[in-house]
Amino acid sequence: MDSKYLAEQGALATKLDEVGEKKILSTEKLSVREKLCYGLGTAGEQFPFFFVNCYLFFFFNVILGISAVTVGTIMLISRIWDAINDPLMGMIADRTRTRWGVYRPWAFFATIPMGLFLVLTFTDFHLGMTGRIIVAAITYIGFGMSNTASIIPLGSMVNVLTADYNERSQLGSFREFGSAIGNTLTSIIVPAILSLCAARGLEGASSYTVTAIVLGLFTVAVLALTFFNTKERIEPPKENVSLIKSFGTLKGNAPAWSLIFAFFFVCGYSVFRNTMNAYYGVYYLENDAYPFLLTVMAIAPFFILYFIPGITAKIGKRNTFIIGCALIAVSGAIFMIAKTNMTMNYVAAFVAGWGQVLSFSSTWSMIPDAADYGEWKNGVRAPAFIYSLVNFSLKLSMSIFALVISFGLAHFGFDQAQTTQSDMAINGIYLLNSVPMIAVGILAIICILPFKINAEEAEKIQIELQKRHAKEDSK
Repeated sequence: MDSKYLAEQGALATKLDEVGEKKILSTEKLSVREKLCYGLGTAGEQFPFFFVNCYLFFFFNVILGISAVTVGTIMLISRIWDAINDPLMGMIADRTRTRWGVYRPWAFFATIPMGLFLVLTFTDFHLGMTGRIIVAAITYIGFGMSNTASIIPLGSMVNVLTADYNERSQLGSFREFGSAIGNTLTSIIVPAILSLCAARGLEGASSYTVTAIVLGLFTVAVLALTFFNTKERIEPPKENVSLIKSFGTLKGNAPAWSLIFAFFFVCGYSVFRNTMNAYYGVYYLENDAYPFLLTVMAIAPFFILYFIPGITAKIGKRNTFIIGCALIAVSGAIFMIAKTNMTMNYVAAFVAGWGQVLSFSSTWSMIPDAADYGEWKNGVRAPAFIYSLVNFSLKLSMSIFALVISFGLAHFGFDQAQTTQSDMAINGIYLLNSVPMIAVGILAIICILPFKINAEEAEKIQIELQKRHAKEDSK
């Protein structure tokens, strides 16, 4: 840390002691270019995530012939491992010190093994059923670990890019902008590649492998833009925080706990919407228009993204999150009413897209506030650890609700070996495509209510933390 920075922080501490609660936060404004490149990092992460979230269950179940219950079990086992892996990765990221920064190198370099495992996960090695199950489990867990090594540091970068409440809110919006770009492009690219492969006689598992290769390359390229066009400004404390001590940041941290549980249910919406879309289209709608439901859902955020920072500034992050969750529940109700009416299905997808962007953008901007609150209350700075727990809630949600889907499909008599399904199975697909979205939207609202950090509270916390950091650095 250079002498100029120490002098500035020492002067800041003196000034803060003199004027008390006035806003004198050292918060350099970020350029539009830097915000955009940070947001595009999420687009890069979204390429493989969207593909896995929307197509992997179908690929394992229908293409490889693994039973739905077994697929759900594989995903659950992976999440059990993530209970160890995610917090551990958060601690490792918090302890990393390189000339490129703390989190930035992880966000980029981990995309290389992530792309490799993505390809392996969507490859048919032509083994017997036992071999297929084992390879599916190993490659999927490998993808999850490498994804964690990239996505957790990327999300944690907000804490070192800026300390400004509104700037962090804007970064959350840019992140969702990137997510919307990633979702939109992937929802267009994947069907296009699969169709192109089919037209050239490359069908089945091979077409998915080709798609995975293309998306993996896109991911590495886009994260390179993030790596070379962002800058970590806030120096982390010199003291390394152990994994055990990292848990101390959660003591009495109601904002963190409420966010973790609320995000679990919000992500449940994503699981049901994305996973059931293929089943819903192929077996219930029985048309070729269903892939466009995901495209509509991905495009919808562009109609509101520009206004989200203003909405958040006016009503707060938590209330923005609540509105998003309410829209998710409403979209589930519209899907239920729509049945085979494609116009109403598109409306439901559009509303779901708005619900996702409002709830997710709020989540990303609330995580740094929860991390700062934990440091302010308990004296433990572990932003990547907090982010890892929120990310783990996402992965746990994916597995738990994927297991719910698998048992639900089994309960309603779905048989992946049959081209034509029973009326009971088709009705079950219809219900799984709508009812759970209503439930998770309501439950997420209930869980987020204890999160009460507004702009004024966040400013007070930042003032106190900067005073502490300045005094520590001057020693």
